[in-house]
Amino acid sequence: MNTRIWLAVVLTGVIVIMAVPMPQAETAVPAITITREEVVPAAVTGAAPYLKLEGTFRGAVDPDDRRNTVIADLALAPRTNGLVEYESTFYVLRPADPAAANGKVFYDFGNRGNKRILQWFNDGAESNDPSTAADFGHGFLMRQGYTIVWSGWAADVDPAEHALSIRLPIAHNPDGSAITGPVATELIPSRESQTTIELPYPAATTDANNGMLTVREHSGDAREPVAGWSYDGPERVRLAGPARVGFIYEFVYEARDPVVAGLGHAATRDFVSLLKYGGSDAAARLVPGGARQVYAWGRSQGGRVQRDFLYYGFNEDLQGRRVFDGMMPYATGVGRMYLNARWAQPTVSNQQHSRRYAPEHEFPHRYAVTTDPITGQTDGLLARCLASNTCPAIMNVESANEYWNKGTSLNHTDALGSDVDVDAEAPNVRIYSIAGIQHNTVFDAVPAVAQCQQLTNPLYNGPIFRALAVLLDRWVTEGAAPPASRVPRRADGTLADPAAVDFPAIPATRFGDLPEMPPVQYHPESAKPMALLDFTTVPARVVDPAAYWRGVTQVDVDGNEIAGIRLPDLVAPTGTYTGWALMKPGAGGPDLCGQLGQFIPFATTRAERLARGDPRLSLEERYGSAQGYVDAVAAAAQALEADGFLLAEDRERIVAAAAARGILPQAGSTQAAAAGD
Repeated sequence: MNTRIWLAVVLTGVIVIMAVPMPQAETAVPAITITREEVVPAAVTGAAPYLKLEGTFRGAVDPDDRRNTVIADLALAPRTNGLVEYESTFYVLRPADPAAANGKVFYDFGNRGNKRILQWFNDGAESNDPSTAADFGHGFLMRQGYTIVWSGWAADVDPAEHALSIRLPIAHNPDGSAITGPVATELIPSRESQTTIELPYPAATTDANNGMLTVREHSGDAREPVAGWSYDGPERVRLAGPARVGFIYEFVYEARDPVVAGLGHAATRDFVSLLKYGGSDAAARLVPGGARQVYAWGRSQGGRVQRDFLYYGFNEDLQGRRVFDGMMPYATGVGRMYLNARWAQPTVSNQQHSRRYAPEHEFPHRYAVTTDPITGQTDGLLARCLASNTCPAIMNVESANEYWNKGTSLNHTDALGSDVDVDAEAPNVRIYSIAGIQHNTVFDAVPAVAQCQQLTNPLYNGPIFRALAVLLDRWVTEGAAPPASRVPRRADGTLADPAAVDFPAIPATRFGDLPEMPPVQYHPESAKPMALLDFTTVPARVVDPAAYWRGVTQVDVDGNEIAGIRLPDLVAPTGTYTGWALMKPGAGGPDLCGQLGQFIPFATTRAERLARGDPRLSLEERYGSAQGYVDAVAAAAQALEADGFLLAEDRERIVAAAAARGILPQAGSTQAAAAGD
């Protein structure tokens, strides 16, 4: 049957309708609809004029294709002409003149429907519709000539203007009846008035007997039943209130209508493959001539989804070709995603204080194929792409927070804590740890008071991403090997048990025995739907957390980490920077304060330090003068540039920023002389 699909393409304000034959199932081409097109001038982008293209694409997959059968519940999805359909949104920024493009695409996996790459690569402002000079920052990616692409893949992101979302089918039982099952969700209030729990799936019934609400201060505490809750429709529950700030409210209920969430991986695969290799006029409009190389970046959720995408084999397209040539997942920890599973909740993040039992930390942890001594499984994140010869070059970048919160050390140690030579066992992989940095800090951040015990950590990793982007491109296009993995190691004492960290006795700063990191769950058939059965006790098939050794980075006398990629502001510090922080007592403490770190400033003078009882040297004792501080930062920046982890333009920015801080008087000034008395 010669089924036709319709493409609506907006070209210079005119809608052109094209009818094209629907290919066979195994080569189905997404139908692209461009709904918006406008030019962003050079004065805004900081480089050449760019074209902004926004729209939707509709695709369909063959449930019987071996590259799709790994998708949980795909066989239970409704079909049209034998195919399972989806519809996603996209957003593209490309040089308006194709001659100004470098022929390469940077794909941002996004975070909960939001665009992030311009914030960290361009030092731009947060925006889902970048339109101003502030949004484009200093234009690093545009000056390189990259085409930037985003598309929706996360099933639990609600549609919103300029945000990335996807519409996916609902799975049903073979007889057409609704699928039901137990689902858990959490609320951790940041204020007493926060009393609404949004449910990830509609309740099978809003009867008061459908569900149990409990509360506890820490993940390991006994759950206390909470009375007085009620349904506000099938997708919302309300507490009687007031809420207990920082406490964990867990609601377990019988839900219905699971979406086929793993189809989001196939949507990304098929859309990016179409842009890379061509196949329709609309695709050629988005990326003229296709792409010589396609790189992926994403932070946090957008990083973990890359590991998941790779693990399930989606870097092989339906013609057996490589989709992404290079990947740069950031802040992933050892985990993947609660995505390719029944009752998937991709927005969920398994952390020490929240969603501790959600699927994420299952074996395999490392990229290389290995045998796990704890579960006896043999697997690796690269297993499927090795079999299809479609593995990309990978730079897995981590913050310090992931070591404390997400077991990152298992990326470069075995289960028992012995160092592993990552570069040797997986030559296409590098692991880079950015020392002393919290999970998420934007450009020009100012330390602030949050729900933690100290100020937030302002260290910023954008300069590292830019240098790594250059290295990744050279690795892929020229075969130039990047620097070796840079991580803490047990062999030299830079990777330690959390209880063995030599953190200094800084006044008013608590550091003690932190609770255990999240447990590892063992799902023997990880490609099949994963349902957590009993949330009133520890869920079934959970491996004792103590079975896996997980370490953190050792620190110096100031409490600053001594291994990994050390930013100039950490080498020449103005205080102690940690990737971890603790919640306030009585509001979740001493659990980790989410993904935040802390900044504890040094005293300015020796006299001030002694009055505080602070063991850390003051700024004047370290640097003597403002110029002494600037010189120290410059030396650290030059060393990082020599190692390949900093670009010359960022070295200049970092030194200029240090000079502008004016943290001490200039040498020879009256103030400087007085400070030395």
